[in-house]
Amino acid sequence: MKDCKKWIIATLNRSRIFEIYPNSDGKPRIDGIEAKLVKTIMSKIGVDYEIVIPKDGQYGLKLNDGNWTGIMGMLHKGEADIGVSNIGMYEDRYKSVDFSLPYMWEGMHFSYLKSAYQEDLFGFLRLFDFSTFMSFLGSLFLTAIVILIILKKQETFSSIMLYLFGSFLRQTLILHKQINEWKIIFMSWLVFAFVMSSAYSGALLSFLTLPSKGKTVETYQELAEAVAKDSYRVYSLRGSQFVLFFQRSPAQHLQYLGDMIEKNDWYITPDDMTHNPLKKKDSPDNKTRVDAILGGRYIFKMLYEVGDFKSKVFISEERSMAGSVGIAFRKGFCGYSEVNKILTRILEAGMYEKFLKDESMKYWLSLSPEEKKEMQTSEDRSLSVRDLAGAFVLLLAGLLVSLLVFFLEITAYYLKFCS
Repeated sequence: MKDCKKWIIATLNRSRIFEIYPNSDGKPRIDGIEAKLVKTIMSKIGVDYEIVIPKDGQYGLKLNDGNWTGIMGMLHKGEADIGVSNIGMYEDRYKSVDFSLPYMWEGMHFSYLKSAYQEDLFGFLRLFDFSTFMSFLGSLFLTAIVILIILKKQETFSSIMLYLFGSFLRQTLILHKQINEWKIIFMSWLVFAFVMSSAYSGALLSFLTLPSKGKTVETYQELAEAVAKDSYRVYSLRGSQFVLFFQRSPAQHLQYLGDMIEKNDWYITPDDMTHNPLKKKDSPDNKTRVDAILGGRYIFKMLYEVGDFKSKVFISEERSMAGSVGIAFRKGFCGYSEVNKILTRILEAGMYEKFLKDESMKYWLSLSPEEKKEMQTSEDRSLSVRDLAGAFVLLLAGLLVSLLVFFLEITAYYLKFCS
C-alpha cells in the first residue's frame, strides 16, 4: 500500500449517503452511509485520500463515442481511483472499470405518498362489490319465488319480497304459518340473512370509523395506466440508467414509463433523492397528481420506514430491475484486493446495516414539525358530514317522496268525498 499514491475517491454530494462539508484544515469533513464506509476502509488501510465530485453530478451514462459521464467517466479516464456512491454493478460498466465484491443487493422499486381518503357521495353503498350485490338480489328473488310457490295464494310476491328484505335488515320475518311446514327453506333464509347483514354491518362500521381510501397502485402495470390517465407522475434519478433500462425493456408498460419520463423531463437530483423525494411538486396546470419516485428500496426504507411515515408511504414490492451494488475502481488500481479484504470484514460484522439504521433515525429526528406535517396527505381523520352526504341525500329523498304521497292522499280524499 505504501507504493500507491494518495487515493482519489469520486462520489456525489448526497444527503445521508455521502455528505461533504468544508473544513478549516482544507480536508473536507464527510458524513453519511457511504462516507462512513469509506472512512472505515481508509482508517484500516492507512492511506491518505482526496474527495472529488464529477462536474455533471451524475453516476455515469455511456455515450455513443464510448466515453462515460459522471463518476464512471472519471474512473474511465483515470481522473479518480475509486468510485463510491451506491454504484450499480452493470454489465456495460464492467468493461470500463473494476468492481469490489457486492455489499448490497438492490432492485428498482417505486414509492409514493398514499392518497387521502376519497370523498364518495354513495361510498357506503359500495361496501360490497357488484357481484356480491347481484348474488344477494338473485338469492332474494329466487327465495321469494320458491316461497310464493309454497304459499300459493296466501301471500303476494311483493309482500314476500318486502318481508325477506326486512329480515336482512334484522326485522321480524312475518309470513303465513304454512311456511312452518318447510323448515329447511325457512331456516336457510334466516341463516343467509343473518350472515349477510352481519357482514354488511361490519363493513359499514369500518366505513364509519374512517372513510374509504382510493385504489392503491401496486404494480408497474398499474402505475403505467395511472400515468396514462394523467393522475400520476413518475420521477427518476437524473444520470442513472433507470430510464434507459425502461426504454429498452420488452414490456410495453415499462417502455411507456421510460418515454414519459424522458418526454416530460421527470427527473430529480441525487440530493433530492436522499432528502425528501416525495415532497409535493408544483403542477403547471394546478391539477392534483400523485408523484411516484423510482429508486432503490434501501433509500425509501431509510427515509420513510421510521416514525409516522410507515403508514403514510407506499413502497412497491414489485421491482423492475435488480443488481448488486459495489465500489468501483479504475482499471489496474493497486488497492483492489486490500479494499475487498476490509469490505468483507465490515459486511460480516453487520456494520453497513448499522450505518443505514443510524442515518434513518438521524433523518427522522432532524425533521421539523412543519416538515412532518407536510407529509400528512393521508392524515387519519374522523368521519365528516361530507363523507355521509349520500346517506343524507337518500334520507331527504325518502322524506320528500313520503310527504308527496301524504299530500296526494289528502287531495284524493277531498276530491272523492267533496265531488
